Amino acid sequence: MRLLQAIDIGTNSVRSIIVEVPVGGPHRIIDDEKEMTRLGQGLDATGQLDPGAVERTVSALKAMMDIGRNLGVTEVRAIATEAVRRATNGPEFVQRLRDEAGLDVEIISAEEEGRLVWLSAMALTKDMPASVILDVGGGSVEIVQAIGEEPVSIVSMPIGARIMTEHFLAEDPPSDDSFKKLKRFVRRTLRDRVIPLELGIGVVVGSGGAITTIGSLVAGMRGRRYESLQGVQIERAEIMQLLGILSHSTAEQRLAMPGMPAERVDIILAGTLVLAEVLKLFGAGSVLINARGIREGIVLDTLSSDGAIDTAPDHRESVLDVGRRYRFDRQHAEHVTKLALSIFDQLVDVVHLDSNDRRLLESAAMLHDIGYYIAYDRHHRHSYHLILHSGLPGLTRREVSMVAAIARYHTKALPKRSHESWAAIEPADRAAVRELAAILRIADGLDRGRGARVRSVKVHDDGAITRFEVEGGQDLHAELYGVGKKKDLFEEAFGRRVEVAVVDGE
Repeated sequence: MRLLQAIDIGTNSVRSIIVEVPVGGPHRIIDDEKEMTRLGQGLDATGQLDPGAVERTVSALKAMMDIGRNLGVTEVRAIATEAVRRATNGPEFVQRLRDEAGLDVEIISAEEEGRLVWLSAMALTKDMPASVILDVGGGSVEIVQAIGEEPVSIVSMPIGARIMTEHFLAEDPPSDDSFKKLKRFVRRTLRDRVIPLELGIGVVVGSGGAITTIGSLVAGMRGRRYESLQGVQIERAEIMQLLGILSHSTAEQRLAMPGMPAERVDIILAGTLVLAEVLKLFGAGSVLINARGIREGIVLDTLSSDGAIDTAPDHRESVLDVGRRYRFDRQHAEHVTKLALSIFDQLVDVVHLDSNDRRLLESAAMLHDIGYYIAYDRHHRHSYHLILHSGLPGLTRREVSMVAAIARYHTKALPKRSHESWAAIEPADRAAVRELAAILRIADGLDRGRGARVRSVKVHDDGAITRFEVEGGQDLHAELYGVGKKKDLFEEAFGRRVEVAVVDGE
């Protein structure tokens, strides 16, 4: 029998679950352990993990590893999130765990944390046409927006319950002024970082220690006691009532509330405010609790990776599947792809791109307009997020990031360091992304009228000027206009002046 242990090293707590994985059957939790070690306390002030918190965390993890060994665990996967991600001594902490406990820990990115949160919530969102998943941790808050079974936006923000408490809520009880400052900061951060998809979200799926504590407190207000909070739904009115109580109570009064765990007395107000503001942002009327949290995401991700199909995936069919899912204009996509690949093949020796770059360009060209599925406005940005989170079998995560960025820059602004999509690309990949996006812009311009009127394009390059000679059977005014509007990135990336002319076909 395979036994898998999943460990989540968070800002507030360390959690471990051990699951039994029978052959051909669903996994079953046989052990669940939690320890509040407050690893991220004081991190904002010092930039480092507190020595006392490190000792508590190492001790707790050693105990959890012992439990796993005694139960016969055959595989361990451990992840560390916001606190270890940000701390200057995070790598030192990870090395100590390797040396003293024999535990290899992955310091995951904020995006990866959001993806695992999404995986853990999938069972609760499978019947929702669109969903929002919220995870409120001690250090960070993740918001995942999904359409059907695909996450299309993952945003992580450093507004976790512990960080916000340390920043704004030093008094007991908190002053009205401090509470108002906290509310303004959280609200501004959410509005600056999150663009809601206007698809009618009625319920937010919530996970993390703050959310389960809120669920426990609301259960107390209802005079109920649930055996499990998994799938329990809480109305926004109940959350606002709870927020009013917490904002005017002392720590001692909060501790006396039914369902309040002592270890969250000081930080629950900030966590409740974040939930209330997220519900307001999306216009949602309730929250559905996912009590399993990121640990379940770790298990599902590990089992999914282990059970991957042995045969190589059909990458082109996967790209088409994504396009069809978001109702793309297939004729336009295929024509732009044909033109982009023709330009690439004629320039490949000039710009020193390779066959793998060609495959990335092909994928981006086919999917460059899928953002229309969400909205016409900023569709290039929507395309970026849809591609980034749709999953493209046959491509690595790094390559998917490149494809998403190439599609993102097929129109509008040129790449900038301040852009999320540009910062997410490995520095070594940026030149290729810039050049491939430049080619895609030209190809998209050549189908500006969306009528596939340009039958062919010949490229002549002398090192100073790149001349595109296009041939078509109809008036190509719109297409010439399109190239004129979109040649800017090509001229910047390749250091050449672009000229375009219509020639008669042979």
